[in-house]
Amino acid sequence: MAVTAKTAVTKSRARRNHRTPYKYLRLVRPVPNLALVAIVGALVAGCAGFGAVPDDIVTGSVTAKPASLQSEPVPQGVAPGDWAIARLALGEALGARTDTPSVPWENFASATRGTVTPIGEVTEREGASCQEFLISFVRDSAENWLQGEACRRGRSGAWKVDQARLLQRT
Repeated sequence: MAVTAKTAVTKSRARRNHRTPYKYLRLVRPVPNLALVAIVGALVAGCAGFGAVPDDIVTGSVTAKPASLQSEPVPQGVAPGDWAIARLALGEALGARTDTPSVPWENFASATRGTVTPIGEVTEREGASCQEFLISFVRDSAENWLQGEACRRGRSGAWKVDQARLLQRT
């Protein structure tokens, strides 16, 4: 049978008419594509859709500063970064009565290190427990000492430095 233009058109129409019962498949065919796009979008989004992580989770990588630490002035002659780290060691030394008399500290940013040592016994004054302390600051070959007193109200309160001064060499 010879193929003419008329038979080609007729075969084309027949194919089109043959597909007519399946015209609804054209609407269903994009659904798997949309599902694939939704799955890929969810994977790419990662955990972004789950909301923020609460700030009260303690990881141990960053120590929270008590409110008393933020309001205390930095003693004269002490770098603020060194004081912040030494102050954390001071809270540890005064709060934990252990067999270890001194608590070491180190500020890697300024290459300064030292120890915090409670001095004497805890005294009661005006409803607060007070403790004297000595902090060493060692950088390169220079060594400085800071003497002071910290007090706290109640057993669970934070230690607040009432007075602190660098000792002069004689």
